[in-house]
Amino acid sequence: MPPFDLIIVGAGSAGMMCAIAAAEAGKSVLVIEKDVLVGGTLHVTAGHLSAGGTRRQKAKGITDSWKKHYKDVLRISNNTADKDLARLATRLAPDLVDWLEDHGYPFFEPTPVIIHGHEPYSTPRTYWGSDDTRAEDVLTQKGKSVFQVIKPIWDDFVAKGLIKVHLNCRMTGLIRPKKRVLGVRAVLQNGEKMEFFAPKTVLTTGGYAANSDFFKQVTEGNPRLISTARKTSMGEGITAAREIGAAFRGADLHVSTLGGIEFEPNSGRADFWKAFTRTSNAVDRLPREMYVNENGVRFINEDERSVDKRERAVLEQPNRRFWLIFDKNALENEGLSVVAFWNLDDIENAATEEKAVWQADTIENLAKKIKLDPSVLGQTVGHFNDFTDKKHDPDFGRQYLEHPILQPPFYAILTYAYSLISFGGVHVDKHLRVVDTEGVAIAGLYAAGEITGAAATSGNAFCGGMLLTPALAFGQYLGKKL
Repeated sequence: MPPFDLIIVGAGSAGMMCAIAAAEAGKSVLVIEKDVLVGGTLHVTAGHLSAGGTRRQKAKGITDSWKKHYKDVLRISNNTADKDLARLATRLAPDLVDWLEDHGYPFFEPTPVIIHGHEPYSTPRTYWGSDDTRAEDVLTQKGKSVFQVIKPIWDDFVAKGLIKVHLNCRMTGLIRPKKRVLGVRAVLQNGEKMEFFAPKTVLTTGGYAANSDFFKQVTEGNPRLISTARKTSMGEGITAAREIGAAFRGADLHVSTLGGIEFEPNSGRADFWKAFTRTSNAVDRLPREMYVNENGVRFINEDERSVDKRERAVLEQPNRRFWLIFDKNALENEGLSVVAFWNLDDIENAATEEKAVWQADTIENLAKKIKLDPSVLGQTVGHFNDFTDKKHDPDFGRQYLEHPILQPPFYAILTYAYSLISFGGVHVDKHLRVVDTEGVAIAGLYAAGEITGAAATSGNAFCGGMLLTPALAFGQYLGKKL
C-alpha cells in the first residue's frame, strides 16, 4: 500500500489548491517543492482573476455567465486556445472566485472591471484584491490577496499532518517502470536521494519563463528572453514529463507583454514591480512619445487601441525591442508618467546611468548614444514633427499628435517585450491527464497550472486572468477528483 494517496510536485497556485482540496477530501498528500517557501508565481503575479457568473457580478447587477466568458476567450485568442480546457476553466472559474470570497478574499472594491493591459473582455469580469493595489495610481502589486487567503488553510492542514511537505526538495524524475507513473525521484535538502510512491502524481511545477536556454529552444524565431518571471520558473517538470514520453505543445503561440526595462544590460531580466514603460495600451495613457525600432524608424501607430495589435507589432521588430523618443516638453508636461512608479527625477537619474534611459542635447547625439543611425533617426523625427504640425499621420494614422520632438534635451528609453509566463507546456486532455506524443493518457500522471502552458487556456493571446484562475481552479478540481 503506497504511503500517500497523492503526490504533488510544486507548491504554487495549482499545487497548493490541489493539496488543500485533496486534504479536505481525506486523502494523504505529499507535496515536494524545490524552493524554500511555498507560493510560486503568487510572489510575482499581479493576481488578476477572471470569471463569468459570480455572486459578486450578480450583486453588482452584471449579467454574465461562464459560457459568455468562454466565447470571449475564443474571440480574444482567435480560436487558438484548447477548447476543452478553456471550457473547463471558464466553467470552474465562478465557483473558484466564490470559494475565495467565502474564505475572506478582499476584493478591490471596484472589481469586477474591464481592464486594458491586454485585449479587453466585453464584460466586466476581472477581479483582484485590495492588497494588490497601489492606491496612488491604481496599479496592481504582487498578488498578495490570493496567497493570504490560501496560505492559512494550507498551514492548518500541514500542522495537522494531512499535508506533508518537503521544501528545498528537487524532483529528479518520474518513476514509470512500465506504463504507469508510480511516483517521483527527488533529492532532499541534505542531498539524500529519495523515492516517493503514490497511485497518482500531479505536476504543478510551473513554466520555463526564467530559463533562457529552454525558451530559445522551443520558441519560434528563437528570440532573446527578457524575463520578469520568478527565477524558479525553469521548466524542470516539463523536462521530466517529456523524458517519459509526454507531449509538449504551445510554445509556437508565445506572446510577450510590452513595457519591460532591462535595468542591467545583457542580464535578460526585467522587474515590472520596480518600473515598466506604459506602452502596453493607449487607453490608460495617451502616448507623448514616438516609437522607433533598431533601424531608427517608426513601426506602429503609437495610439493604437488594440493591445493585441501592439504586442504583435513589437514581436515583429528586431530583438523584440524599441525606443521611446521624446523631448523635455513631453517629459515635464506629460501628467501620468511614461514609466510607471517613476517621476521626472527618476527618469533624469536613470538617464545619467545610460543603461536603459539616455539624454542628449541633439537628436544626432542621442542617436549616437543609443547606437542608431543619426541620419535615419533625424529623418524619422523630422517626419514625425511634420505630422504633429499638420495634425495628420499618413504613415500609421496616429490621432494624438500634440507633442512634437523639438525642445532639448531629448530622451530615449529602451523597452522590451518581456515574459512573466511561458506559453508552451505538457499536453493534457480534458481530464487534465498528461498525454504522450501519440495522444494516449499516461496512467497515473496529471498536470495543472503553468506547466500545461498559457496557450492551453489563452491560445496565441493574453486573455486576462486565464492563467492564474485556471491554475487555482484546475488544482482544486484535481484535488477533489483524485
